Amino acid sequence: MRKINSKEVLYQTYLFKGTENVLDRVNLTEPVTFKKGEVIYDQNCFLNSIGIVLSGKARAVSLNGQVPLSNFSKGSVFGAAAIFGENSEYISRIEAVSDCTVQFIEQETLTELFKNNEQVAVNYISFLSSKIRFLNGKLSVMMQDGVEGRLYDYLCKLGEDGYSGKLTELSKTLCIGRTSLYRSLENLEQNNLIVRKDGKIKVIV
Repeated sequence: MRKINSKEVLYQTYLFKGTENVLDRVNLTEPVTFKKGEVIYDQNCFLNSIGIVLSGKARAVSLNGQVPLSNFSKGSVFGAAAIFGENSEYISRIEAVSDCTVQFIEQETLTELFKNNEQVAVNYISFLSSKIRFLNGKLSVMMQDGVEGRLYDYLCKLGEDGYSGKLTELSKTLCIGRTSLYRSLENLEQNNLIVRKDGKIKVIV
């Protein structure tokens, strides 16, 4: 099996976009491998580190495991909520969907990277800003009492499988007129909250 080149993967992430050799100035810990189904982070067991998936897949779910939140594949970054704050608990559960290897970067190391290369800091702030805008968009939709809020809430509960049935059936299930349903789907898609592809409607996480 080909050995994973951690730095090769790290330089392809948003965090190190536009940088060169910045990782040579810090000491990274050894990557950690998790077996399929193993919990990486949960409410009370987490590191003050961001994690970058080097291989395999992981996902974030609500603490009760019922609501899918995000999917992570090679090059995905998680754990922003675990650093730079007084965090006694983590906000979700992250688990390995398949055997996966994760490179953790501790808060102290990340701070050192920010000092060594301002582009890393700018990349991180840009990521957080985009995340805030995205979450605000989701929150505003979920708080609506109307058609869009009901539709989005229903699609969120379907998780990764999404909806693959006929729109007429979806209209009946949610007791929504077809015209209102089509308009709501268009609005959610334009706001990058859902994607329609290959006959499926899925929430973007």
